[in-house]
Amino acid sequence: MRAGLFNERLELVKLSTAATPQTNVSAAVPMALLKLAREVSGDMWGMIERCGVASIGPLDSGRGVILKAPNIAEKGVEIPLLSMLMEELEVEFYHLNDCNAAAYGEWMVARENGVRNLVYITISSGIGGGAVDNGHLILGRRGNGVEIGHIIIDPSGYMQCGCGGYGHWEGYASGANIPRLAEKLLRDGQIPDGTLLAESIRKGALDAKRAFALYYAGDRGALGLFERLRDYLAAGLAGVINVFEPETLVLGGAIFLNNRDFFEREVFPAIDRYLLLERPPIIEPVRGDLAPLYGAAYAARDRIEGALVEPGR
Repeated sequence: MRAGLFNERLELVKLSTAATPQTNVSAAVPMALLKLAREVSGDMWGMIERCGVASIGPLDSGRGVILKAPNIAEKGVEIPLLSMLMEELEVEFYHLNDCNAAAYGEWMVARENGVRNLVYITISSGIGGGAVDNGHLILGRRGNGVEIGHIIIDPSGYMQCGCGGYGHWEGYASGANIPRLAEKLLRDGQIPDGTLLAESIRKGALDAKRAFALYYAGDRGALGLFERLRDYLAAGLAGVINVFEPETLVLGGAIFLNNRDFFEREVFPAIDRYLLLERPPIIEPVRGDLAPLYGAAYAARDRIEGALVEPGR
């Protein structure tokens, strides 16, 4: 968890971080957020004008609630994220999905170069995204717009996503699901025995980092796995480009940032086979891991209507 104190020029004055609670999350996470906000604000607590919050989803931004997120320790639990903070701080609150916030934070930098259409994608433990269309942040009805990790790339439903749906992009190509895909392919005879990849799976020692290491080492099993991953990643990226037609695509997340060579050599060239539209420049996040934090602050400053929390709703 990160909390930032920004001045009126949207300069980051102070940053505080804390671990996200992993038990009793419906009560512990709101309490941790309040504690972190007080810590970063210090003597400035009474001078805060507005507050923007970016979080995992799915969410109900009008209530400031996380709705049964699939990627937390206690799955299926609703978290009233802003409940305690709103009791202590009587200001306007704006609640966004973290990837929507990141898209807005990155666009605030890109628009200085005339960019009006931008898509942000993170490929990490999950896959998420956000989009700014002609200067407007796309949020959806309850703040869940641009959930690109859950677009369908395989209608056969070979893999089940952590959210419970089948055939979702995240279920095949995210850091958490690459090992699950490899395990299922091995069970179905699609990965040859006698390979280092098969050995790692049988020992329960495979994670995304290990899978990439075996690919770079030329393991026969890993090479077959990554032929599939190349196409899953390229198809998903192309689908997003075809839908939003961005001027700039900002790509982040540990899976990409730690494996640029694989993406540049294998994935990016394969995008073109799925494209209808022109491939835009693909760049890394300027704000890095702080893009959602900056985006939440910008959303509060700009009073993004679709993200406003309505007390008592």
